[in-house]
Amino acid sequence: MQNAQSLPGSSDGVPCCRNYRQMTVTEQGLVLGAGILLAKMGEDGLCLDGEEERILTLLAIAYRGDVPGAALGTLRRVSKHWQGGDKCLAAIHLAQSSFPEIGEDAATRLSLAAELIEAGMTPRELARELGLNPVPFDVSKYDENQPRVPAGSGRESGQWTSADAATDMSGAASAYIATHTEKEINRVPDLPKDAVAVTRTDGTAIEDRKSPTGKLMAPPNADFHKVYAAGVRSKPYDIAAMYGALGHFGTFDFQRDRGSNSFYAAYVHAANYAVGVDMAGAGYDKWTSVKIAETYGFFGSSNKYSIAGKEWIERGWDDAKQGAWQ
Repeated sequence: MQNAQSLPGSSDGVPCCRNYRQMTVTEQGLVLGAGILLAKMGEDGLCLDGEEERILTLLAIAYRGDVPGAALGTLRRVSKHWQGGDKCLAAIHLAQSSFPEIGEDAATRLSLAAELIEAGMTPRELARELGLNPVPFDVSKYDENQPRVPAGSGRESGQWTSADAATDMSGAASAYIATHTEKEINRVPDLPKDAVAVTRTDGTAIEDRKSPTGKLMAPPNADFHKVYAAGVRSKPYDIAAMYGALGHFGTFDFQRDRGSNSFYAAYVHAANYAVGVDMAGAGYDKWTSVKIAETYGFFGSSNKYSIAGKEWIERGWDDAKQGAWQ
């Protein structure tokens, strides 16, 4: 997956310092974000053939699922002009395309997704993990004039329809979120009186230096045996089930309570710990679990992903693998 690499000047997966907020064609290829090569430059122009799924998936992640219907056609025209020696016209076509500038969060999402693909996760798998709907995977039948999803249909206008589209994450949880904005959520900063310390099967408590009790605290209904069991029962890339379990107001989203429409700051660590437990039960390795969570955090949340989130996902995964919740 060489096209997922960063431009020269980076090492060990650390992007080079320049951030291409606007998609740009360089001598190395098509670049976006923190030096991520969407497509390498070959002798015949941009290497697009055979890389369509990866390119479209990365674009969908960078632009939060809004992939212009004529994306591939635009890139092929840009490549043709560049290869023909008219680099100025190629740049004009790209500048006039439907690809706007991206910000820091989008660049981070793109880098995380590129890492996962480079490590071996297929674009189709990644799209399903993030609930992208739709991503046009049947690129062999690509037609720039193919009918798009009509405006106002409730789905992203200008995107292809596809029978093989990733599972839509809409449902009870996302419908609830749609009618309850972050501003309306009741934020509870203090530790609730009925909070309980999370205790492993062997009776040991989990240390949390940030907690006022020194222990990992969770709501009284939190059961990490059930979290692990749900992960074991889950099917690979079942986005609807994963989101229902771990997403906003999901079954194991211990930091949020649907009944009171509340967000509990004291339970954030428990919620991230649950992610690690669930994904360990589902059979994901630790690195992939963290990367998926990081990518989703930037893709599906208004809040940036934190170092603390990574730590607690890893701790949950470690405990689950060591048999703490079996």
